[in-house]
This record gives sequence, C-alpha cells and structure tokens, in this order.
Amino acid sequence: KEEFITSMIFTHIPDIHRGDDFVEETIGKTNIRFSEIHSEYKTRDSKSRTSWNTIFKGLFFISDFNKNFNGETFVLPDTAEKLLGNLGTFFQKANSSKGQLVKLEDPEFEKEFVVYSNNQVEARYILSTSLMKRIVDFKKKTDKKVYLSFAGSKIHVAISYSKDLFEPRFFRTIVDFTPVFEYYQDLALAIGIVEDLNLNLRIWTKE
Repeated sequence: KEEFITSMIFTHIPDIHRGDDFVEETIGKTNIRFSEIHSEYKTRDSKSRTSWNTIFKGLFFISDFNKNFNGETFVLPDTAEKLLGNLGTFFQKANSSKGQLVKLEDPEFEKEFVVYSNNQVEARYILSTSLMKRIVDFKKKTDKKVYLSFAGSKIHVAISYSKDLFEPRFFRTIVDFTPVFEYYQDLALAIGIVEDLNLNLRIWTKE
C-alpha cells in the first residue's frame, strides 16, 4: 500500500488495498517487484450510505535502480485529447499537481498519453523514441490503460485490468492460454522499460 501511494500516480488514498501473486526478481542490477492489486476508496452520501470506488485494479510493478532521477515524471492515459482534440490540451494543463505538461514530438504517443514533470529536460531524456514506441505498441496490442511514474530511484508501472483479479489463474490456463499470454505481454513491457532505462545513460545523476 505504501509503495502504491508513494508512486504518486493516483490521486485518492486507498481505504482497502488487496494484493496477490507477489513476485520479486533482479534484472542486471535492477530490482523489480510486481503484484496484482485492487485499491479502493470509500465515500458516503447524505444518508450515510457507503460506496466503494475503484482507484486501480491490475498489475503493479516497482523497479528500484539504486540511482536517482533528478525530477518526477508521470505518464498517464490521455482521455482529454482523445475526446476533445486540441481543446483537451487546456484540461491537460489544469493538472498542475503533477508538474508541468510535457509536449513530445511523437504524435502517436501524444494521442494516447499525457506527460507531466517538474523537470522538462529529464522527462524528454526518459521518454526516448524507443521507450515511447514500446509503450504505444503495448497499448495497441492490448488496449489496456498504462500509468507510469519516474521519481527518486524508482519507476512504477500500473497496467489496468477490467477482469476480476485474485482468481486461480493457472487452473484456468489448462484449457485457455490467453491469460498466460496477457501476463507475458505485461511483464515484457515492464522489463523492456527497465532495460531501456538502464541503457539510457543521459538520465542518471552522477554520483
């Protein structure tokens, strides 16, 4: 729960946070952890009736590089531009809590995602051509919402699921390999991002 909150991707603080299938691995010198999670917050109406609202449901990755970003950069699904076109930029700029709006040169990426950062130069270094292509290709293949944050020494990748979580996946896969393939695609995205960033020497602070 603490890692979910410190990712700063989502606005609401969860009242309930469930996790399952926690896995931890090391890629080169980079630690990566991931789990299926479902985070919810509660609201009460005027009659004191409680409602539960989903903040995020899906696969949540954390990678620790043991070296620091200079700023904080966030990549979020861009619903405003997709729905409103150029007018959407006005609403994008209003989300100042995550830093300044970063405009990038990749029109496909700009159509699907919005980027905020308090370090414009570093954000452009992080979001290299190859990394943007990797994220866009994943979005095209899976049509899943993807959220990323780059802050401190960590990256967080959240991949949204519409299906119910916490089911016995491997019993289902005896007759249906689709869940295994979906899991592979999600893991490949997160691992690919880690590998891209490890090779991108321009973004790291000199220690």
